Amino acid sequence: MPAFKQAPLVAGLLILGLLLAACSSAAPAPSSAPAPAPTQAAAPKPAATEAPKAAAQPTAAPAQPTAAPAQPTAAAKAAAKTSPVSLRIAIPADEGILQPYAYITGYPGWNMLSLLYDALYVFDADNLPKPWLAKDAKASADGKTWTITLRDGVKWHDGQAFSSADVKFAYEYYKANTHSRWTGPVRNFTSIETPNATTVVITLPSPDPQFAFRVLADLPIIPKHLWEGKTDPKTFNTNVGTGAYKLAEHQTDQFYRFTANPDFFAGKPAVDELVIPIIKDPNTIFSALKTGEIHSTIRILSPELVKDFQSNAELKVQRGPGFATTLLQFNDERAPWDKTAVRQAVALAIDTQKLVDTVLLGFATAGNPGWLHPASPFHDPAVKGEYSVEKAKALLDGLGYKDSNGDGVREADGKPMEASLLVQSNQPLRIRAAELIAAGLKDIGINVKVTAMESNSLDAKVWPDFDVSKGRDFDLAMFGWSAPVQANPLRMVSLVHSKPAVGSLNIGGFKNADVDKVADEINITVDEAKQKTLMRQLEALTAKELPFLMLYYDDGIYAYRPAVYDRWIYQKGQGIFHKLSFLPDAK
Repeated sequence: MPAFKQAPLVAGLLILGLLLAACSSAAPAPSSAPAPAPTQAAAPKPAATEAPKAAAQPTAAPAQPTAAPAQPTAAAKAAAKTSPVSLRIAIPADEGILQPYAYITGYPGWNMLSLLYDALYVFDADNLPKPWLAKDAKASADGKTWTITLRDGVKWHDGQAFSSADVKFAYEYYKANTHSRWTGPVRNFTSIETPNATTVVITLPSPDPQFAFRVLADLPIIPKHLWEGKTDPKTFNTNVGTGAYKLAEHQTDQFYRFTANPDFFAGKPAVDELVIPIIKDPNTIFSALKTGEIHSTIRILSPELVKDFQSNAELKVQRGPGFATTLLQFNDERAPWDKTAVRQAVALAIDTQKLVDTVLLGFATAGNPGWLHPASPFHDPAVKGEYSVEKAKALLDGLGYKDSNGDGVREADGKPMEASLLVQSNQPLRIRAAELIAAGLKDIGINVKVTAMESNSLDAKVWPDFDVSKGRDFDLAMFGWSAPVQANPLRMVSLVHSKPAVGSLNIGGFKNADVDKVADEINITVDEAKQKTLMRQLEALTAKELPFLMLYYDDGIYAYRPAVYDRWIYQKGQGIFHKLSFLPDAK
């Protein structure tokens, strides 16, 4: 393990105990808090307790979702009348105000946000979009008009009725108030009409192959009666949604407490209370899980702990495919990383399989330089990474980048090839991977200093205000994207397109005319066969130009205490922490 500052374990657990005690005390809340739950509450057997062992396959966005909507069931409405179930699930950092403009990370921030807010569709256990707030959505023959029928009887947390007016308002608000995730999908809407309270008609200038994924299943609907007239969305302190949970309490950098929404349209959640303490130190988290002070965590189980946790009779481990990514991000605007040949040399000097075997003990898949997970149906098997120190050296020699003074560091255009490699201080596995990368680059004459920093500080340098148009200030960074970015293959466009309005996740500032041309065509192509052809072209270009280097895709390995709750649902690529885990009866 790398040198890493760890808070004393005893002190960490003492703080955790105080936080959990605080959670049971009286506090202002939008609804009455449930009675304290016993730490060993019985729970029904889960529908499935074993995660799928085969790698999941991200699938293409369907032109038109046709699945039946999730319906409240008798079991959901007659939620268990036994002792209330209270779960304590640790996260590593505060996620801010949980509203669409103020949550912080894609995971677990987006997952926590979705406990409070709903989209018209929801991602099911296979990570495919299914009806949710909407009963159905139908596209016209030319793909330019979508008619959406909403559920009846849905209410906001404050008791106000949900209607088509809220959907229209939410999409128009996202269009008018820029957000890196929400604005792009609605920017080109031609019109939104609401002929009645349960019907929304959206007209597009051209077919959108990602409409089901990026609009229906991803955009949270916000209440018009609260958000109308708010001109600074980032500071609006509200959490009123239609979701399965209400936010009862939030103590910054300490904990969140959610209470079940008894009027939730898909049935009362199976868990009455979610207490989410913030514990920055991963060792403290896993120790607390073993002692029962927490019941689960959003953190993937450290590879070296898997056997120990699997052998513990009080714990259960679920393992499944992971779509979360870890990559080496170049600042594509800063010399010498702005040169394709330099990026190629760096890629040749990094043994990604060694990273998987050494850092993750084999619990991951080595990265594809073309971004797509190797299990994706859009992946071209001909696109592969290569490890060759000699070829890396030859590329740099060909650029004239030599070590002229014998200090072991090459010079590029008269300047030493040196860089700072930023990495999150609360990510020990990434720190270890960064150290191995630095050692590999030293072998080809590039001096890299690994700099660990707090996550928000790193984001401020790499992705200031989560807006790629605001530039960047770094050399290299260990970075990653949450599962939804990989689960929908077509979202690759947002990682590589040069225009910020399209490439909203292009944090390196990469620019390439050929890439933009293919990406633009993907964005208007609804035929799946043609999508696949174009995506393979984009994959090949990405593997050649290397705006970033994919390192690995972690397996999802999650541990929990089944005696407290054992109805977790493993969502392919995402893991067990998502709202469907707490709504096991909503089919």
